[in-house]
Amino acid sequence: MSIIQEKKYPYFLRGTKRLIVFPILLIISLHSTQSAVAQKQLSYRKAKAKLVKTLNASSTGDLFAANVNWFYKSACDSLIKTRIKVGGKPIKKILTRLFTVCNEKIKSGKINTLRIPSLNQNFLFTLNAYKDESIFELYRSINLTQIRILYSVFFGLEPGYRIQTFLGLREMANDPYLIASRIELPQYAAYKDSLIFILANGAPEILVAKLNEKDTLYTDMVSRSNRKSVNAISRLRMDPEFDRLKFFGMALLNNSITKQDIDSLLLVPAGYYHAFTTEIVRLHNSSNEEENEYLKVPLVEQNRQLANHYFIKSINDLHELPGNIRFKAVEPLAALELYLILVADNGELVIGGSSALYTSSFLYVFNEFIKKLKTEGAEKFLDRIGYYQFNQFLSNISDYGLVEELVANIEEQKMGGLLLKYLSRFSNKKLTDNEIILRSMTAAQILYEVNDHPKISRIVLAGIEDMMARPQQKNYLMYQRMYSGLRDILLDKDAFDSEAAYDKLQVERLQHKGMIVQACFFYDDDDGEASFNNSVASYSKTVWQKEDLGNYVLFSSVTGHPMKVYMNKPNTTIGYDAAQNEMLDQIKRKGYVVSSFVHRGHSYYLSESIKKMSSSGELVFLGSCGGYNQVLKIFELNPDANIISTRGVGSTIINDPLLGKINTLLVKDNDINWDDLWKKLEVSFRSEYAQDLFTSYVAPNRYIGVKFIRKVLEY
Repeated sequence: MSIIQEKKYPYFLRGTKRLIVFPILLIISLHSTQSAVAQKQLSYRKAKAKLVKTLNASSTGDLFAANVNWFYKSACDSLIKTRIKVGGKPIKKILTRLFTVCNEKIKSGKINTLRIPSLNQNFLFTLNAYKDESIFELYRSINLTQIRILYSVFFGLEPGYRIQTFLGLREMANDPYLIASRIELPQYAAYKDSLIFILANGAPEILVAKLNEKDTLYTDMVSRSNRKSVNAISRLRMDPEFDRLKFFGMALLNNSITKQDIDSLLLVPAGYYHAFTTEIVRLHNSSNEEENEYLKVPLVEQNRQLANHYFIKSINDLHELPGNIRFKAVEPLAALELYLILVADNGELVIGGSSALYTSSFLYVFNEFIKKLKTEGAEKFLDRIGYYQFNQFLSNISDYGLVEELVANIEEQKMGGLLLKYLSRFSNKKLTDNEIILRSMTAAQILYEVNDHPKISRIVLAGIEDMMARPQQKNYLMYQRMYSGLRDILLDKDAFDSEAAYDKLQVERLQHKGMIVQACFFYDDDDGEASFNNSVASYSKTVWQKEDLGNYVLFSSVTGHPMKVYMNKPNTTIGYDAAQNEMLDQIKRKGYVVSSFVHRGHSYYLSESIKKMSSSGELVFLGSCGGYNQVLKIFELNPDANIISTRGVGSTIINDPLLGKINTLLVKDNDINWDDLWKKLEVSFRSEYAQDLFTSYVAPNRYIGVKFIRKVLEY
C-alpha cells in the first residue's frame, strides 16, 4: 500500500520562523469600538459552546484541555474586553465566525481537532500581524487547510484580502496546472517570476505549449527570468524529443551530457535507466536550490513510467516462466536502480501497464536489492542517495512484511538510527492533517513489525522521547499524540491487535429494512468487459435470479436473506459514468440503501468509484490497489467500514471467488469472521499463481495503521 506523495513547495515559499503564542497584550493595540448587543453575545456564546462541546467530546489529554481552556476562556474574553475591531467589524463577530467554521470543518473531517490549538495561535498571529509583512512568514509555514479556514474567517476584511493572495499562491505551488488560468490576475503581478518558475518545474509541458504558441505574456516572462530551470526548459521547447529530454534539462544546460549521449542510452534500457536514476539522485542531493527543485514531482512520475515500461510490466507478463527468463531484465541493475523500481511500485496502475509488481516479483527485486546493498552497506547507500523516497520505500516493504528482512541485513543500532531519521522528518514538514495521518498509519505498521528487536526499540523510544520534549513540538498536539502513540506501540505490541469493528463484520450492519444491497462499478475497457463477464458467470442460478435492465444487471437472491447485487455494464452506448448513475438512481428510487460497494477496475478508475460511494457503505471491496491513501478516503465516509484491497493487481481469479464467499455468507445471514474466511481461502487457491496473487490481498482486520489512527488520533 502506498502512501500518498508529500506535497513539496518550492524553497521560496517555505518559511523558517517557528510559530509562538503571541501575548494578548500585543493584540490590544488594535482599534476599539462599542461592545455588541446582548443578542449577538448569545450568538457568540452558542457558537463557542457548540465548538467547545465538540472539542471536549473528541479529544482528551491535559495539554489539549489546557489549550482549549486558555483560548476559549482567557484569550477570547480578553479580546472582547479590549473592544477591538478589524475592518470595522467587532472582534466578537469574527470570533463567532471562527467558532462556526472550525466546528463545521471538524464535523466534515477537513481538520483534526488536535490541530485546533495551533489554528487558534495562527488566528491570534493574524490579528497582530496582518498590517505588516510578517503575516507572509506565517502563511509560508502552515498548511493549506488552515489557510483556507482563516481566509473564510477573515473573508471580506483586510486580513482576508491579504490571505486570499497568499492562498492563491500556495494553491498554485501545490498544483502548478492552476497557474495558466490565474497568472494574469492583478494580485499576482508581483509574483510572476516565481510562478513561471513553479510552472517550469511542475507542469513544463504547459510552459512549452505557451511558448510555442508565441504567447507574449510567457515569452516576455521567460526572457526576463534568470532562473536556471526556466532556461533549461525553454531552450528545449522546439525539440521534438522534449518529453524525454526535459528530465536531463539541467545536465544539458551544464554540458555534462549531450542529446547524442541520451540517444545512445535509449538503445539500452538498463543504461538509460541508470543515467536517469543517477540524475534523480544528483538533483536531489544538489546544494543548488534550483537544481534541487528541478522537476521534483514529474521525476517521481517519470520513474514510475520508466520502471514500468522497462522492467515491471516485463517481469509481470512473464510470471509463468522460469526465474532466469522472467527476471533477466533486472539482472544488470545496480542497487540504486533496484531501489527505485521498488519505490515505483506504489500499487497503482499507469496507462500502458501496471506499476504494481506481483508479490513474487517484488520479493525477487527486493532480495536482489539486499544482495547488492551488502557491498556498500545500507546506511552508506541511503546517505549517498540522500534518503530519496525513503518514506515510500519503507511503506512499500512494510506492506509486504519485509521490514524484518531489512532489519536482518542492517545492524540493529544502525536500523534504529534509520528509523529515527525517518520519524524525525514527520515534524520537519508542514504537512496537512491527512499527510500526518497517512504517515502515522505507515509508521505504526513499521514499528509494530520491529518491536521484537529490543535494541531497535530502545533507540527509537529514546529518540521519540527526545522529539516530544523539544520546545518547538509542545504546541503541535497532533505530532505529540502521534509520537506518543508510536511510543506505546514499542512499549505494548499487542495494543492494536484487535478492533471489534473490523475483526468480525456483523451481517446486521449491512441490512436496511430487511434488505442487503451491493453496488458494483465496472469500467469501459477490455479489463472491465472481461471482469464483468466473469463476475456475471460466477452467480449460480440456484441462488440468484438475474435481470437485464439495459445499462446494468441485477442479481436477486432466491434463497436465504434478501440481497440484491447491482452491476453496471461496461462499454454501453451511454458510457460507464452514466450507466453507474442510472443504476444508483434506480436503487434510490426503490428506497434501497447501498451497504456494500465493489470497485472492479484499474486503480486509475478508483477515484471515480469512491466519488459514488457514501457513508452507508459498511463493506467496501477494492478490486485493485487499496493503499492507505485510498483507504483513508473511504474511512472519511465511514470510519467503521470494512475494506478489502490488494497490494498487487486485482484479478478475477481472486475477486470473484472472494466476493462469492462473502455474498454467500451474507445471504445465509452469517457474520463474517475475516480471519476464518482468509484461512479457508488460502487453502482453496491451489495454483502457485493464485496463491501469489492472494497474498497481496489485505483483509479488513489487518490494517494496523487504521487501528492506530482511530485510537491515537481519534479518527
